[in-house]
Amino acid sequence: MNKPKLFLDMDNVLVDTLSVLNITDPVPFGVKKPDQIPGIFRHLEPVSGAVEAVGKLSRYFELYILSTSPWENASAWQDKLLWLAEYFGKDEDSPFYKRVILTHDKGLLHGAGGILVDDRPYHGASAWDDTITNSFWLQFGYDERLVWDRELVDFLVEVAKILPTEPSLRRAIQDANKHNYDLHGDREKFEAADWEK
Repeated sequence: MNKPKLFLDMDNVLVDTLSVLNITDPVPFGVKKPDQIPGIFRHLEPVSGAVEAVGKLSRYFELYILSTSPWENASAWQDKLLWLAEYFGKDEDSPFYKRVILTHDKGLLHGAGGILVDDRPYHGASAWDDTITNSFWLQFGYDERLVWDRELVDFLVEVAKILPTEPSLRRAIQDANKHNYDLHGDREKFEAADWEK
């Protein structure tokens, strides 16, 4: 039996990125934004509960990384791969072995179907909220209960258990949503950090 697909963003979903970028001054590094600083993505901490969550979710889902990297920071692309290898391994036993997609338009991939867990609607993430392609954007942390060390893992596992008998991803999510979670916010009214604008 094929497992359902679950795509995970890295920044602020698996990696605690904003807490560093929001306090880092880019000027001493000669760049305009903190995400353009070479090496800044390499040694960030995991989001609380993320590593354990991936271990459990890999039993129920075919996992993929779907992330962006700043165009002006070539090291970020490499640093994200090195970060994944550090926390999840780099051989065939890794849940992300040869399943890492770095792009500036995540919406291009929603036709593959499945769930994208992403904290922001940017870079095509909100395009995953699409009934036609049987894909769904779940906004990490929009509902404070839907984070790794609270109820998100149990919710996703419940969705995975329903999917073999319910081919509609949206209906499976509705059936699993017994606690009336707010699954994502408005696509247009998202408050970005000042340096992101």
